[in-house]
Amino acid sequence: MSRRILSAVLVLLVEGYLYVRYAQLDAEFHFWLHGLLGGALGMAAVIAVRLLTSRRRPHGRPAVAPWEAGGAGHLYSAVPDVLFLIFGVLHVLWMDVFAFHITVHFIPALLITLLVVFLLSLAAYGLAMSGRVRLAVASLAASAVACTAALSVAAPIPTDIEDLRAHARPPTHRPVSVHPGG
Repeated sequence: MSRRILSAVLVLLVEGYLYVRYAQLDAEFHFWLHGLLGGALGMAAVIAVRLLTSRRRPHGRPAVAPWEAGGAGHLYSAVPDVLFLIFGVLHVLWMDVFAFHITVHFIPALLITLLVVFLLSLAAYGLAMSGRVRLAVASLAASAVACTAALSVAAPIPTDIEDLRAHARPPTHRPVSVHPGG
């Protein structure tokens, strides 16, 4: 089996595991949130390296497949959630070093915005790998502008439990499940 097939299987297994763990906590929303932003960041990193290390036009098969870059970016973005799931570490503001892990929850039109950012990064990846450098840079710049603009208008992060309770939850959150007898 080729390295590409093995990496695709590994990414699918890790992503599947993450999705199941999030689903067990009724938190599929967070899977998509951190997956879209992390995937976009992973691809942006690969594109930047590709464009900065290539002379004139990139050519040949990319060293990193988009699913590898996206999967690695998702894992990076989800580090605070992994720390919580495995060790019970609560989220704190310093965790924003992991792809704005806390702040990203408070941007407007959250999943739509992050889907646009992800799709622009995916387009930039395809353009960069096919040698269309200017279009790749433009698509990547549009992705960065969309992400930066959304983060710049994010609602303030709640500072205490009262703020958190008062903060309207995005409509994409599912209500907490009520289990009989529990």
